[in-house]
Amino acid sequence: MSLVTDVLQGTGKLGKENIILKVGDLKRKLEDIKLEVHDNLKKRYLDFIPQYLKLDKFIEDIDDVTNEYESLRSQVEKEIRPHMMSSVVEFEDFIDDLKKVKKLKSAILDMISLHQLLENAKKALSKGSYLNSVHCLLELEKLVEKVDPNYKKNIAAISTLITEFIVTRESVIYQLETLWRQEIMIVNSSKNGKKTLSIKFNETTSKEEGKEILLALRLLKQLKPMLKEFGKKFLNEVCEMVLCRTVKVELAKTPELNIYIVNEHSPEPSKIFDLLKTVFKFLHDEFFHLPITSSDEESQQSVMNEFGNVISEEFNDLIIEKCLKMAIPKQSKQLETFRKEIHAAEEFCKFLQDLEFISSFGSNLQNFIYSVDTLPANKMAQDLLSRARSLMKKSLHKTVSVGYETPTDAIALKNGLNEMVNTQNGLSAATFLFPKCQISESVKDLISLLLVVKEEAKNIGPTHAFKLYYVARNICELYCCVVPTYHKNEIENIPQQTAIFHNNCMFLAHQLCTLGSLYQSDFQTEITMTFVDLVPEIKKLGSEAFLAQMRRQRHQLLQLLQEQQAFGSNILVDDGAVSAAEKAIRQCLYQLQLLKNVWAEILPVEVYFKSIGTLLNTCLEEIILRISSMEDIAAEAAGQLDSSFAILIKQSPDFFKVPAIDKTDSIHFYVKNWFKFQELQLILSASMREIVDRWASGKGPLAAHFKAAEVKHLIRALFQNTERRAAALAKIK
Repeated sequence: MSLVTDVLQGTGKLGKENIILKVGDLKRKLEDIKLEVHDNLKKRYLDFIPQYLKLDKFIEDIDDVTNEYESLRSQVEKEIRPHMMSSVVEFEDFIDDLKKVKKLKSAILDMISLHQLLENAKKALSKGSYLNSVHCLLELEKLVEKVDPNYKKNIAAISTLITEFIVTRESVIYQLETLWRQEIMIVNSSKNGKKTLSIKFNETTSKEEGKEILLALRLLKQLKPMLKEFGKKFLNEVCEMVLCRTVKVELAKTPELNIYIVNEHSPEPSKIFDLLKTVFKFLHDEFFHLPITSSDEESQQSVMNEFGNVISEEFNDLIIEKCLKMAIPKQSKQLETFRKEIHAAEEFCKFLQDLEFISSFGSNLQNFIYSVDTLPANKMAQDLLSRARSLMKKSLHKTVSVGYETPTDAIALKNGLNEMVNTQNGLSAATFLFPKCQISESVKDLISLLLVVKEEAKNIGPTHAFKLYYVARNICELYCCVVPTYHKNEIENIPQQTAIFHNNCMFLAHQLCTLGSLYQSDFQTEITMTFVDLVPEIKKLGSEAFLAQMRRQRHQLLQLLQEQQAFGSNILVDDGAVSAAEKAIRQCLYQLQLLKNVWAEILPVEVYFKSIGTLLNTCLEEIILRISSMEDIAAEAAGQLDSSFAILIKQSPDFFKVPAIDKTDSIHFYVKNWFKFQELQLILSASMREIVDRWASGKGPLAAHFKAAEVKHLIRALFQNTERRAAALAKIK
């Protein structure tokens, strides 16, 4: 009798009690199977009781229950459900029970599948079949991801199976990594007292075993870390040795490559590339040619290809930095040799592409080689700028003599050094002839370097000639920045260094006036090559530095004249003022003598004469001003002042006598107040009649330098108020 016959009555109504009994019977059967499976797995994985599961019987029992469940569900859906509208609650409970039964079945099947895959993985591993073991583990991993999280948490057997899977997976990875490290090694040793580096492969591993190890590592995503570990040692030890030292490479009979150091010098790039080809060919032929993909995969890869993916970028950077950049020429005469080295680099790139270490396009090494045309010009530019900077940092005081003894248009102060405030434009250079003077040896070398830049630009070819022309301009601009900053303290505080720096700037500016025409004649280009626009800035540097030094010297001289308080409103014999005045004058003369000692041989003669004349004039101007403003000068004091002034007048011409030229007769040309000071000296020692005679009704020599009011003031200070003085004053108008 069918189940429907049992549960349905003649009226067609549902026999609810019989269905419930059937469902209950199914639940009990599944619970019994679950408990039996769970108990067996527990004994296996929790209690570790060695026994075998009757998996076939369990699966057969589950299939019987499944068939019975499906039959009952079908009958309920087709025949019974339409008659159960009045018993909805009972029906839903019944369906829930059926779902629970289905979940119990799924959990049991998961446990059985996990167990089977885990057993298979362990068996394969114990037999050394790593690839089969890895396949089982990967299937197991997918199954673990699908298992209901509640089962993982609440069913101890499933949780234990997952833990066992993790342990087994790590064990497989460990064994594979160990086999990899045994397969390929880089060993340091010493033979005959020389450091030796060896790359060794395991000769006992067959080709098929190697393939299996590689594929298993890749499937477990452990091949890339292994290659990265080997690659780091390969770059740091093998490549560094080959790139930075002269080495010899020997292939041993066994799968072993030995690298010996011959000397510590780095060889030419072409020799480095030959050595690296030998190393890479050895790696490829011995092991790195093996595939890391299975035959049924669309994309086929070798170990060398994956090795390139891992380290090619770092390797290329190493080749560029340690090999190619070092070979970039600093001089145009090395260009031909460099082109040969670049050709060797191109062949090396092609070799690496054939091995599949690098791709056929887009690597940083290839990009470097493709941009090689600009590299020599860039390297030359860097080297030339570096050489220029080194010259600029050299001491200023090591000098050489340049220029002509008597130029037609020597360097001079544009508006006169005596007009200290109004001379911001400074000194101007001779148009064609440069006056004889001393300049820093480094500046002469710098100008020679600018001519070297011209020759390099001429030899490197028209494509990059303009780049080097701008390098020459940059050197001049760099001079304006580096020298005033680097030598700032010396230029500001040491008069000798100031003078040298002034000459350096003027000489450089003078040379730049014609340097552009030399460039233009060599290149015959329509674009103007000139340095003339840089001349004003360079001149300004020298002028401002020297004028600042002049202001400091002027200030010191004025301080010497003022600190002694020698020239007050009155001067009497017994108050020491005259002695103080003489002391101040002698100190000024000493200061000027020091300046002559350091300037006379350095500055162009005309610049020296005008400079020392300006400073001497400052002293005279200050003394004249002080004496002219005194209200009372004793006769004896006037006599002593006359003696002191005589010292000044006697010694001053010596400042205008240098080995090259004697300008003592032209002192008045450089010292504006020279005649006026002499007239003042005469006034101090003359009688009123003599003063009146030199005034000569405003037409005499005294009137040429003093105003009537100034002469009257001096007469009142020097002579007592008498009728004779009144008569003399009346004649001064």
